[in-house]
Amino acid sequence: MRIGIIAAAATAAVLVPSAASAAEPGYAAWSGGGGEYRMAAPAAGFPAADLTTDGSPVTTPSGKSIWMGEGTPFGAAYGSSRDLGYIGIGTTSGNLPSTTTLTFDSPTPAANWAFALGDIDVDMVQISGTDAGGNLLSAADLGYEGSFNLCQNSPRPSGCASAATDQPTWNAGTMTLTGQNNGDTTGPTGWFQPTASVASLTFTFSRMSGIPMYQLWIAAEAYEVVTEIEPVLVTEPEPGADPGDVVGHCDDMAGEVSLELLDANGDPVTDENGDPVVAEMIDGAFTFPKVFPGSYQVRIVTDEHFPVDGATVQDLEVTDGDTTGPAFSVECAPEPPQAEPTGNDKSDAEDDARPALPITGPGAGLWIAALLAIAGGALALRRARRL
Repeated sequence: MRIGIIAAAATAAVLVPSAASAAEPGYAAWSGGGGEYRMAAPAAGFPAADLTTDGSPVTTPSGKSIWMGEGTPFGAAYGSSRDLGYIGIGTTSGNLPSTTTLTFDSPTPAANWAFALGDIDVDMVQISGTDAGGNLLSAADLGYEGSFNLCQNSPRPSGCASAATDQPTWNAGTMTLTGQNNGDTTGPTGWFQPTASVASLTFTFSRMSGIPMYQLWIAAEAYEVVTEIEPVLVTEPEPGADPGDVVGHCDDMAGEVSLELLDANGDPVTDENGDPVVAEMIDGAFTFPKVFPGSYQVRIVTDEHFPVDGATVQDLEVTDGDTTGPAFSVECAPEPPQAEPTGNDKSDAEDDARPALPITGPGAGLWIAALLAIAGGALALRRARRL
């Protein structure tokens, strides 16, 4: 039976968070083919989506050569998209207008996210969609923020042949973003921050001249949440008894304790594969790297060797910056001290601790000569005793 529970010091476990690092920008990733694509959520708590299109070709670039830097309005709001993917969509195979529909798994929040349409130069995109109630979105709902050219960023993306300056124009009446039609260029972009909850977006893409292709980025605010696991050290009354016989050792906690992110209703927040979002171990701390602003809960999951001392579910509010999540306390045992060797064990340990004699390298000759001298002296002594 346990007789003592002692709160561990902050330095006693790697499970107490270190200084939080900035979260990775929240950009959606894309996968799929054959006109059916999947958009992974840009942040935990933001819905993923399905994309269907009759456009051709469709590409999912890596973002290594074309990206929006922090010197662009979009990048200033959501972070650089460098090395983060986007999707590129053309007209139909006969250069007729293509239709692309993005359907979210659940309606989006009405703020804190955005989409951008790039490479709008010799073409145009008309935007429509529905809100959470199934109503058509208005131009005001789409929240057009402005146009820019991503090639104006410093450093300039390598995919920009020059520092192009052309920008598309927005017609709120027809809800159409139109390029300048001065030839194929790189970088003209328009961006939007919806002011209503969005269930779906539809993009009708038409060619005016040249080679038609446009790019789509989806981004959301994303913040790092670091949650503490405070070990509660458990001691045993019997001298020499191992507290680990009752509870697990603190050093093993990281492999046996996990944290799950729940929504405000207590349901698991899932990733693009439908699996629960679980905190990662980053710099020795339990961390949710990218969480969309909102109200959540965090649940601690352990096995029977690590009892939770207190609540297993706690509230979490993510607002407008990296967040320290709720602290949980888990009982665990300190690692038993290593016993001092005694008797023959001590002699063996000391022998094992002695460094081996070098038999190679520059000093090898000296060691060999010394050993021969010792052996010669011992032989002479034996002969003298026989006389």
